[in-house]
Amino acid sequence: MYVLYVRRGSELTIVEELRLKNITAYCPRQIKAERRRGNWQYVERIIFSGYVFIDVPEITAKIWHIIMKCTGAIRFVSLCALPESEDAYIRKLCNDGNCINVSRGYVSDGVLHITDGFMTNLDHEIVKFNRRGRRASADVTLYGEKHRVVFSIELDAPPALP
Repeated sequence: MYVLYVRRGSELTIVEELRLKNITAYCPRQIKAERRRGNWQYVERIIFSGYVFIDVPEITAKIWHIIMKCTGAIRFVSLCALPESEDAYIRKLCNDGNCINVSRGYVSDGVLHITDGFMTNLDHEIVKFNRRGRRASADVTLYGEKHRVVFSIELDAPPALP
C-alpha cells in the first residue's frame, strides 16, 4: 500500500476516480459524535485529511501517470510501500472502504475498556481518552512518522461486580 498526498477536500473524489480506472484506493472515514447547539450529532469525517491510500503491488510508470492525472493529486509520500506493520493497521482503518462506526465501552478505575465496535481489539493502543468529549486517541505511524487519530466512543456504565 502506498500513500498519496492530495488537496484537502478532494480525497473522496480521487478515490472514486481511481476506482473507475480499476485502481483500488481508500480514504479511511469514521462516524464522529459532535456537539452542536447542545445536542450530540453523528457526522462522517475523514480520518487522514489530505491523504489517500493506494492499494497496488508496485508503482509503475503507467500507474503513476494515471494517479497523478487525478484532480487534486499532489505527490506520493514515498515511492516505497508502507512497512508491513503499518500496512496492516492502515488496512484495518480503511475497513474495506466502509465508514468506521462509533465504539462502545466503559471506564473502570480510570481505564477505558472497549466492549463493542472498531476499537475492540485496539484498546491497548489508546493513548488518552476524554469522557466529556466522547473521544479516544490512538497513535498511528506512517513511514515512521506518528499521527494521532481521534475516534468517537460511547460510554456505558461499568458492569456490576459479582
